[in-house]
Amino acid sequence: MNPTQKQPTTPAALADLTPADILRCAARYLEIRGWIQGSYYDWTTETAFPPACVTGAIGMAVYGDRMAVLLGNAECDSTFRHLADYLWRDGRTPEHNYYGALCSSDREIVADFNDHAGHTLADILDILRDAAADYDWTHAAEDDLETYADACVWAEKNPTRAGFLAWRAAR
Repeated sequence: MNPTQKQPTTPAALADLTPADILRCAARYLEIRGWIQGSYYDWTTETAFPPACVTGAIGMAVYGDRMAVLLGNAECDSTFRHLADYLWRDGRTPEHNYYGALCSSDREIVADFNDHAGHTLADILDILRDAAADYDWTHAAEDDLETYADACVWAEKNPTRAGFLAWRAAR
């Protein structure tokens, strides 16, 4: 690239989003704008921020715009991978979708979960937030765990998973 050209930058607030951050943003988007099934977005609305499915909400959280969620985007890929894995571990995805020669992709697993006839917006929001908490717990830095444990010692209480997640959210 020519040194006289301005280099593209990512705003600092968006530079280090984890899959947990993206899942929480997607949940908040659905909570505010609405949830649909069967399509990324409600194309019948004339708004820049229409109701969306889980995949569309993840796209909004990553791109900030109504567009198809692209393959090969590291943030989207890791978010879908974690959410699909969480759905499988939580028993919400049939095993034949997760293993075997004809297994579904992470995006297909998430789309199938979103489009299941028995789900409500409350179910979707709970799963997105639970998957985000699971990511925070399974990917916690050793320093964070030690700091939390030290805080528990000073407060004379036992460290717990729920306590760690509440402590981390308050920071």
